[in-house]
Amino acid sequence: MEKSKRKNPKNEVPDEYAVGTGMETKAMLRALSDGKTGRDWQTIVGAEVRVHQTDGARHRVQLCLSDEERAGGLTTVDLESATLQRDADDDFMLLYISKLLTPAQPLAPNTRAAATVDLDEVIKAVGWVCRSQDERTEKRRRVWDFIKFVSRAEIVGERGVYFDRKTNKPIETFIETAPWSIEDKQFPLDAQPSLFVADEVPLTVTVVASLKWTQLTASVEMAQYLPMGEVLGAIPGGRAAGAWARVIGLALCDFWRRHPHETRLKPTRRELLEKYMPQTGPVEDVLTSSDPRRAVQYWAGALRVLVDCDFLKDDGEAAIPYEDQRDALDGYKWQVKWMNGKTNLLPGPSMQATLAEIADKKIAPKSRDLKQPKRGRPRKIET
Repeated sequence: MEKSKRKNPKNEVPDEYAVGTGMETKAMLRALSDGKTGRDWQTIVGAEVRVHQTDGARHRVQLCLSDEERAGGLTTVDLESATLQRDADDDFMLLYISKLLTPAQPLAPNTRAAATVDLDEVIKAVGWVCRSQDERTEKRRRVWDFIKFVSRAEIVGERGVYFDRKTNKPIETFIETAPWSIEDKQFPLDAQPSLFVADEVPLTVTVVASLKWTQLTASVEMAQYLPMGEVLGAIPGGRAAGAWARVIGLALCDFWRRHPHETRLKPTRRELLEKYMPQTGPVEDVLTSSDPRRAVQYWAGALRVLVDCDFLKDDGEAAIPYEDQRDALDGYKWQVKWMNGKTNLLPGPSMQATLAEIADKKIAPKSRDLKQPKRGRPRKIET
């Protein structure tokens, strides 16, 4: 695979990591990016649990209080506060640490993957630049809080029916577990550190993947992913164009992974801008502001960012200057038509090579049950 250009003030090249596109990973990615705005998060009254689930999704993410936390007087207000600390930066932490937990060779049955996570390496993988020791200390705290959050956030749900290629027997895809737990002398597996205590921040921490998370996200039969996660993670997300570029890239990975050889299918701008929440806030807020054309400016800027890092090919809509896109806007309340419009975005050379391989070898396992369940109340939580 060709190396992509990466721009970063210190010319540091983060380790390569993939964008997971399986249902379980997507559920967690969406829950994290929606955290700051609270989109699709809800509190289950009486159960002391916060749940995130998008319309039509087979999986949900849930966060519960422990018995000790309840006894200590914590409530769902504290859970809500924990979820509000999450945003799209956390998506790239999840992808990077998931890469560390992906075994190089298939594991023996009932064996769990483990990895020692260097918090400074996570900072680099997310594209953060620390200009002082105080900044680095604050970012390490952010990474540590994220690792603790995911160790407590359970993914619950089930894929459609998948079959083992060798035996043709159904594969059990139901999951009800957090992606990983924290293993440390200070924190045994049966007593995870609290989300709500400002404890000492370690420089490294060992995490252990749950058996089901490993099976569904790292096994040859079930893993679904595309490359260039580190390219998206290195894009600065503090301003709108960069923040939009990151989530557009994540959404395109999902779309391309599902349609690697169906080039006639085009995602809408809505699909690319609303699947994952930009760190700068909802796109709808810009479209309903006093200057809605800024959305087109941010969109065009985001596409150029993705072209500059070789994620997109410099062709199609990505090659159209902002001024031409702005002048093409038509009619009263053009925003809805613009958001629902089909895009013409082509993968860059590195990504195209991977998509061609997937299409040719039919790597993606096919579900034999593509019906989506009706959205309903989350499964009752036992307390």
